[in-house]
Amino acid sequence: MASSAELDDLMEQSIRDFRREPAFFRALLDATVYAHAPPSDQSERLRLVMFKSPDDGQLVVPVFTDEGKAEFAARGNVRIVSMTGRTLFDVTRGAVVMINPNDARCTLYPEEISELLASGTIAPIQKSQFQANETRCYKLDQVPRLLAKALKKTLPGIRTVEVAYVAGLKWQRPDHPDSLLIALGGNADKAEQEVRATATALHLAVEQLDRPVDMVHFDMSQAQPEWIRRLGLKPVYRRRLGQPMSVSKYN
Repeated sequence: MASSAELDDLMEQSIRDFRREPAFFRALLDATVYAHAPPSDQSERLRLVMFKSPDDGQLVVPVFTDEGKAEFAARGNVRIVSMTGRTLFDVTRGAVVMINPNDARCTLYPEEISELLASGTIAPIQKSQFQANETRCYKLDQVPRLLAKALKKTLPGIRTVEVAYVAGLKWQRPDHPDSLLIALGGNADKAEQEVRATATALHLAVEQLDRPVDMVHFDMSQAQPEWIRRLGLKPVYRRRLGQPMSVSKYN
């Protein structure tokens, strides 16, 4: 079992290098973590305190890798409870968890927590900005069947995603091979969660492809991106009006 110091070190490594994320999350499952509970609670069920995320105002469960950090954030107003990461994630299923919110925080969405509990890991994700002079999108002769099938199976369960397109992406930098680009259309306020939920659900399929996969998001309340219209892309997935939500671990 990793100590608080070891867990913090793994977290810092994963922030610097996304490829270190699996090691951190594996350690997190068995490590002791700390959360806040109401100061006086007669309920037979464990209840945890939540607060609004400074990033998007969403309610999150604050979790701490060190008891001292939990006590500092509590300021005597709440109780500190401890348990393994695995137990905490299990009792907070469906909630958003923010680890060490007062430091270099790490947010985990319900889809990622479900995957972590099921498989012991989460698909590593690297965030970057696309520069117009660095890339060129092009229309594929055929969308890989494995990817199209995975998207059609996954996206009905991610409730706010409305449409998905797939294109090829050519990088101008010689050290970047051509990749596949998934464009998700959905809710701007849920953009990060939609992308991360999709990446989490697709990572096993992506590992079987012969090239990397990148992902971008666009707001369905705005005009369709110009490059999608210019290439004449057809959606790989479009949510049907009144389409029932599938039963999915990603809900």
